Amino acid sequence: MIYSNLQRRLAAGQIVVTGEMAPPKGGDPTRLLQLAQAMQPSVDAINLTDNQRGVARMSSLGAAAILRQAGIEPIMQMTCQHRNRIALQADALSASALGVRNILCMTGDHPRIGDHPQAKNVLDLNSFQLIRMLRKLRDEARFDSGGQLKEPPQFFVGGVANPNVERAARLEKKVQSGAEFIQTQLIFDVARFRTWMADVRAAGLHQQAHILAGVMVLRRPHSALYLRDHLPGTLMPDGIVDRMQAAEDSEREGISIAAELVSELLSVEGVAGVHIMSVDWTRAIPQIIERAGMLPRPDLPE
Repeated sequence: MIYSNLQRRLAAGQIVVTGEMAPPKGGDPTRLLQLAQAMQPSVDAINLTDNQRGVARMSSLGAAAILRQAGIEPIMQMTCQHRNRIALQADALSASALGVRNILCMTGDHPRIGDHPQAKNVLDLNSFQLIRMLRKLRDEARFDSGGQLKEPPQFFVGGVANPNVERAARLEKKVQSGAEFIQTQLIFDVARFRTWMADVRAAGLHQQAHILAGVMVLRRPHSALYLRDHLPGTLMPDGIVDRMQAAEDSEREGISIAAELVSELLSVEGVAGVHIMSVDWTRAIPQIIERAGMLPRPDLPE
């Protein structure tokens, strides 16, 4: 069954593009809508992060519902660090009722790294368990407790993978848990990604879940240095650091690098699309998609 426009595009074999943005640190949706509407013509769906880096913001559920009301296809990120399974199920059912049809399941970030380090870490479930629970809600119309739902929710269930440090076997477990699409963490080392995808194809996982390769746009040279030297789980080639440091216009160079990565990653067999991320630079995402020659976006298939 098709639950979302994103799922419809992927099922039809379209190469999809998704973008990502953080909900605001406040209750006014104006800026959220401005950024999303500027991005909408360039992407097929927009991710809303869920208290990323343990920082309190408008909820991903609320932000996704606002975008849905504005006619924009949202992907609601759902993390396990701050809610127990009762709250997670409540949010999933609410999302379905509000017309939010894509949910990306993640473990999330510990509160100690965010702006409320005194907050209790919940982590009642991990991302594998969350995926299984959402599939149970949808496919069996049952709560995690086994209790029966009156009406099953409708949503397309996704998960996250990190080709930089994980083996394909971990992705296989996530697919077996019920993930129907996968967005990867940011990729700069394309050679490493090609090796990972070869293992993914050998296991037939690309035929069981749609894989979207993650691309992050760099804005300043120090961002590349930070990713290389301080962010675990990221592989940053020295060549990219050198390009950013040597550039007269680092913003333009960052967009060029991201567009090149998009083209390279889409050339890898088994990749169904790309997911574009930024750090407070959402307006760069349409420029990347245009530079990569992926505009206009195709019409929604019948």
